[in-house]
Amino acid sequence: MFHEAVAQQLGLHATDVKALRLLGEDAMTAGRLADNIGLTGAAVTALVDRLEADGYVQRVRDTEDRRRVTIHAVPAKIRKLDQLYDGIYIEMSRLLSKYSKAEFAAITDYLTNGITILAEQTKKLRDAAAGDARDLRSREKAS
Repeated sequence: MFHEAVAQQLGLHATDVKALRLLGEDAMTAGRLADNIGLTGAAVTALVDRLEADGYVQRVRDTEDRRRVTIHAVPAKIRKLDQLYDGIYIEMSRLLSKYSKAEFAAITDYLTNGITILAEQTKKLRDAAAGDARDLRSREKAS
């Protein structure tokens, strides 16, 4: 809900904010961004089009390989976005400061392994859905 509120504050979609947070100061291709967010290439193209029109990102063509384009976030826009997270950073830091090193290590372990499990399970669901879609198309062609 917090990310939705940040997106509303900026007049963006929550997925747009997610993409900007992933980009940060790094640049990446649309394909890598799609993989990291879990969207199709077409959906990422629409997302980048929106963010570019709003001045949040720029497409930069590689000077050596003109076919390669990377997406770069506009630093001033990222700073504005980051400012909306200042309050949560402060409060989360206060919360985490309550824990001992051993407790913090356990929390870190849990979160790290939890993220791995979530990523694996997400991939399984997506792979299953892609297989179901292929099966459906095959059945429709056979009909």
